[in-house]
Amino acid sequence: MPASLKSEIKYSRKLFEAGLDAAITVRDGAPNQTLAPELVCAARSAWVPAVIGAALGVLTLRLARKGRSGRGALVGGLVGAAIGFGGGFGFGLREVTALVAQRAAKNLGVVRDARWLERHPVNYA
Repeated sequence: MPASLKSEIKYSRKLFEAGLDAAITVRDGAPNQTLAPELVCAARSAWVPAVIGAALGVLTLRLARKGRSGRGALVGGLVGAAIGFGGGFGFGLREVTALVAQRAAKNLGVVRDARWLERHPVNYA
């Protein structure tokens, strides 16, 4: 394996570890708190977008096919519900996601800076 490829693999692994470390830091950041209540609250609040998504999925396929396929409308409803639930769940966890993103950006910056210094050594003489 060429040395440059090994270097790129090492760098990619360090970037991945920096992002993962950010998520673990947020999870472990508050010893008295767990993320379980926030997950449950986000899941409970996601049912409204899921219902709206299901209704839009059924309506879209029923109107597009002029009401011929009941099975297609069911599939459209399930897809719409999944998209709506995912969107609502993500919106409910936006504060946690923002915190993880901030810490990940900071960690990734440290890794990128270290790589830059490795490739461009500064000689003080």
